This record gives sequence, C-alpha cells and structure tokens, in this order.
Amino acid sequence: MRYSIRKIVCGILVASLTIGATGCSEKKEEPKKTVQVEKAAAVSDGELKADSVVVGVGGTKVLYQEYQAYDWFLRNQYEGLMTADVWNYNLGETTVGQLAVEDCLRLIIQIKVLNKAAAEQGIALAVDEKEDIDYKADQYLATIPPEVQQANGITTEMMHIIFEENEIARKMYDVVTGNVEATIDEAAMQAAKVLLYKEPANDSNREEVRAKVNTLVAEKANYTGNFYSFIKDKTGTAPEEVIIGKMDGRVNLVNTALTMERHSISGVIEEKDGFYVIQCLKSNTKALNKNYREQYIAEQQSSAFQAAYENYAEKYEVKVSKSLLAK
Repeated sequence: MRYSIRKIVCGILVASLTIGATGCSEKKEEPKKTVQVEKAAAVSDGELKADSVVVGVGGTKVLYQEYQAYDWFLRNQYEGLMTADVWNYNLGETTVGQLAVEDCLRLIIQIKVLNKAAAEQGIALAVDEKEDIDYKADQYLATIPPEVQQANGITTEMMHIIFEENEIARKMYDVVTGNVEATIDEAAMQAAKVLLYKEPANDSNREEVRAKVNTLVAEKANYTGNFYSFIKDKTGTAPEEVIIGKMDGRVNLVNTALTMERHSISGVIEEKDGFYVIQCLKSNTKALNKNYREQYIAEQQSSAFQAAYENYAEKYEVKVSKSLLAK
C-alpha cells in the first residue's frame, strides 16, 4: 500500500487544488471553454462519524471512514521514522499535522477525479485485475493489527476500494502518458552533467547582473579552491549538480556544456532567464545520455498528465467538511 499510494503521489504531480471550507476546483478566471460542472455532494459539518460525508467530488461522496484509512496509510509511513509528536510541530500559521490533513485530502480528491474520468472513458479493472488487486489488499490488511484497523476505519471492503481506485488511477496515468516515449528523438538525447551557478535576470536588470557575473568569473582566476567552494564562498549558495541536454530550451547553456572538456569551467553564458557559469563534470557518455532520456521522459509525462488532470478536475465541484479541516 505504501508503494501504491506513493506511486500515485509522485507519479501524478497534479496541479494544486485549493481546499477551502467548501472548496471548489473551478477556476476563478473566465474559462476558455464552457464546461458543465457536476455539483458536489453535500458534506457534514457537525460531529463526524464513520458514515459522515467529509468530501464531495462532484456527486461522489467520501465518508469519514475512508478519510481515516487514507490518513492512517500516509501517517504510518512517517511515524515509523519519527515520533507522533511531529504532527504538532508549529510551522507558523499551521502545523505539520494540518498540512498532512490537506495533503491527504488532495490525494483523495485526485483519486476520485481520476476514477470519475476513467468511468467516462470506459476504463475499468478486468476481472483478473480486480481479483489480483483485491488479493494484494487482503495481504496488506493481514499485516495491520486488528485494533489499528478498528481505530482507523480500515475494513476489508474499504481496503479493496482503496486498492482498486489507486490501480484505476494508475491506469489513467498510463493512458495519458503512454505515447510520450514514442515521440522522443533518440538522436537528441545528448547530455552533460554540470555544476551550475545561475543569476536570474530580466530586461530591467540585465546589464547590472551581467556585470556582476563577469566580475565573479574574473575573480575565479585568483581563487585557489575548486569551483564548488568558489561559488559557495562568493555567493553563499552552492552550485547545483544537474543533467542538462539537447531538449532543454536554454540553447546557449546546453551547447556550451556539450562542447566542454571534463572539469573545465565556462565563461559567462547568457540566456533569456539570466546568466550561467558551469563546470562540466561529464559529457555525452552512453550512461549519462540514458539517464537524461529517462529524466526527460519523466518530465514530459508529468507535463502531459498535469494538462490532462486539469481538464478532468474542472468538470467537478469539490466540497470539504469544515469539521474535518478544523481537526
């Protein structure tokens, strides 16, 4: 279950949903197209019981019992590493625990949206898939002590629902991103690993920033340490180790990196978003290019899915119980 939930959280990377007292996923700005929004189910704002409706995603109702189960799954990942006191840690205007509530709600909303979208597209679990996922759910349930199950609303039926809906959400992710890899030009997968220093710039301060970075590069000639320590000493921030490649829009930066010798340091590189200085750590090797390809595919899949999810989510009004948010 840890893997299943983390797969959805890390793989989807959906656009944030602002959750208010009666939160709604509709955008405030004028929509580009007319979208018929499915009204959210009513939620309970009094004392919460197992069968209280705490979230409405369109007409789909999420009971407090289901929220409790998801909440336990997510918290259980961390309480094995840290004490339960972590949830009371104050972050200023909120606590770690309150952030956990909001993250759990976002996850549930995302799963429900994806399952509603899947139903519209006729995507469901085949009989053998359902049997397999239910078997895995039963196996996981057997590892949870009975008293923990009872305290957190975890039943066999609930476990089956959660596992099945997570699997359908995964299938939706695969449907949206399935063709991304086929569009990748293998010849363009040339990459370099670099230590990167950036000074952001815009039209109003470009010449000022250019002079600052030029001065910095000139000072490097008299510095006895390495590039990493030089940048950190002079700017207070360490350079970032990154893999960049041909598909990156920063053409000057990439072309410079791919022509540099290992461990060499560049001059000032200008791009629209600012000025860069880099040290080449490795360039255009088979293993590095493979890593870049995987990184690029993941980025493109994430981008494709975010766009698709936004289209799914705008069709459903979302409401969340005030009583749940107050916990």
